[in-house]
Amino acid sequence: MYPTDDQTAAKAKLDRCVKCGMCLPECPTYRLSSDENESPRGRLALIEGLADGRLKPDAAVRRHLDNCLTCRRCEAVCPSGVEYGSLVEYARAELAPGKPRRWLKLLQEPRLMRWAGQAAQLLPLTLSKPLGPLHRLHLLGNSLAGGGRPPRPGHLDATSRPIKGRVGLFLGCATSAKQGTALNAAVLLLRYCGFDVEIPADQGCCGALAQHAGDVTTAKRQAEAFQRAFPRGLDAVISIASGCGVHIEGHASPIQLPHRDICEFLLTESELTADDFRPLDVAVLAHTPCTMANVYKGGNWSQALLSKIPGVSVEPLGVAGHCCGSAGDYMLRHPATADILRRPLLDQALAHPTAPITTTNIGCAMHISAGLLERGVRREVLHPVELLARQLADRSM
Repeated sequence: MYPTDDQTAAKAKLDRCVKCGMCLPECPTYRLSSDENESPRGRLALIEGLADGRLKPDAAVRRHLDNCLTCRRCEAVCPSGVEYGSLVEYARAELAPGKPRRWLKLLQEPRLMRWAGQAAQLLPLTLSKPLGPLHRLHLLGNSLAGGGRPPRPGHLDATSRPIKGRVGLFLGCATSAKQGTALNAAVLLLRYCGFDVEIPADQGCCGALAQHAGDVTTAKRQAEAFQRAFPRGLDAVISIASGCGVHIEGHASPIQLPHRDICEFLLTESELTADDFRPLDVAVLAHTPCTMANVYKGGNWSQALLSKIPGVSVEPLGVAGHCCGSAGDYMLRHPATADILRRPLLDQALAHPTAPITTTNIGCAMHISAGLLERGVRREVLHPVELLARQLADRSM
């Protein structure tokens, strides 16, 4: 919630940690390093030291806190209910108030991302490797190259009767730049299921990237601007990127827009059955982002939806509870760690070369797609709604 925790609130949350250590084996950075400072328990001790003045915000403390992926797996397994995510955000805001990361403007501006992606496709990948960090941006620019244009702003009537409600669609930054086809698929499915869809212009960014970077002033401004773009009286604002969704739900004050994830919404508010889809005899590799598994607790949502398509079998991509390494802009800030965490997913995907790959978060989709490109493979990484929309028995609008 805004404003972020003050020192008193942070200390009260820190006191909930009983130092049991159950979070350690679940933490991606601790599993790689076996360093207590790279664990949730260790980072909470660092934050506590900063809060009470025993520690100075030196380079080592900053490094350990910045190394955190904020996957929030520790929250999912914590018996004491420690709100680890908000504590890390508090610490980052204290360490770097208002200091933007240099590539956030690119990631938050869809037009810039589309332009960068088009430019990246003109340069062979082999020529970008000597460019160091720019090679990472080049791979991401080339990822999801067939993403298409997002839906235009406006009002779209439901295509089936009776009308069940009126929803808004949040486009997002990277999502609208790289997953326009997925957004259009979401519109198709929502209208098919009986919902009028509102797509406001000038939605902007939800504020998640700035919030994770500790720039809470920018995050607050972006979140409030995005909410003002949507008309009142909607039954829900729908997002398709779980990273955006959990941020919207966690930082919805003061307007309190009702928000729903597209997968959860279609599962609970639609009447989709196997009769609505054409058969597809494939095994789908379904990746579950950390935001979906650890915060939403919706690890089975996309699998349940995909299983409505006759003939489809769903196999998890990756190990439950393990992070792919995307984590917002983490893949750009810590490429070596991000690559190590992604490696098992790529190995599994390459062992099933004909299986469609799905994930419900744009950052994870770009990270996985870029990793496959780096291995010389261009392969679709879809949002589940794209596969569902393709298989609709009646695609008439």
